[in-house]
Amino acid sequence: MLAEISIYPNPFHYFINIEMTSPDKRHVIISLTDQQNSKLIRLMGVGLNEGGNKIPIVGLHSLANGDYQLTIKNTRAELIYEIMLLKR
Repeated sequence: MLAEISIYPNPFHYFINIEMTSPDKRHVIISLTDQQNSKLIRLMGVGLNEGGNKIPIVGLHSLANGDYQLTIKNTRAELIYEIMLLKR
């Protein structure tokens, strides 16, 4: 589905960027969930281009340090990343 993924900055202040490489144009659903209480933080649909893509997730002012789940899915696959985000 995706060749590479990078999440930065970490520590973060009010946003994170997701950089990913896609083999072709496609639509994906991205969700960020707090693993402690399964609270959905962000849900967004994104159109990816072939090659490199940079997707900002903004408005994370109130997000605390902790473990989060980043899910990227489309009709063909679902990728789940467990990430620890640190507040700056």
